[in-house]
Amino acid sequence: MDYLYIFLIMFSGALLQGITGFGSGLFAVPLLSLLLPLTLITPLLSVVNLVMALHLCWLLKSYLRIRPWLPLVTFGVIGSLLGNYLLLHYNVGGLQMAMAIFVLIVALLFWFGVQVKTQATAPQQAFTGLLAGISNGALTLGGPPVVLFLTSQRLDRLAFRATLTWFFLIIATANVTSFTLQQRYDSGMIDELAVLLAAVISGAWLGHHISPKLSDQLFRKVSLLLVMLAALMALLKALL
Repeated sequence: MDYLYIFLIMFSGALLQGITGFGSGLFAVPLLSLLLPLTLITPLLSVVNLVMALHLCWLLKSYLRIRPWLPLVTFGVIGSLLGNYLLLHYNVGGLQMAMAIFVLIVALLFWFGVQVKTQATAPQQAFTGLLAGISNGALTLGGPPVVLFLTSQRLDRLAFRATLTWFFLIIATANVTSFTLQQRYDSGMIDELAVLLAAVISGAWLGHHISPKLSDQLFRKVSLLLVMLAALMALLKALL
């Protein structure tokens, strides 16, 4: 029965990510932690996120633009590695609180229609990638900074989702490589991994086909709601 719950949780998270381009971890991790130990969830979801990103990149391949976003992705990987180091060696509660408040304020400004447009210059991409990477590696809040940055670029929906997916693909690849070098994978994970992969492929596929049916305004609102929810969860975690 636990396998059915695991499937339904991951399917729902992947459905959400297929629709908006992010949010699977925000939905799935708290619920999966009720069924599986976090020491198992983290390396497993790195593989799952890699497969999901590959799947969505294939579905969105016509809209992928790699070269314009190289600084964003490159510094995202650097920031993620730096975030892992900070997590191991420092108390990051204060940093998590500050980041959550910042993300929440910016998301609320976007929600109420404040027009914020940044230029996708290499320095701005590098700063955003570094910020998102550190947030990912140390605070599990990597998605919102990139989502807010891309929202400010006024990308069309498919380009927005494709760019997000490529960013998460590279981050997931770095994470899986890191866990592999740490020998965090073994044959005892096969059953759970198979269930999660079946759920994520089917959920992401369905979400991808639902996304075009949403209006642009609804898509934007759903994306910003997810960002605010992620920030609130991070803020509560820092306070508790």
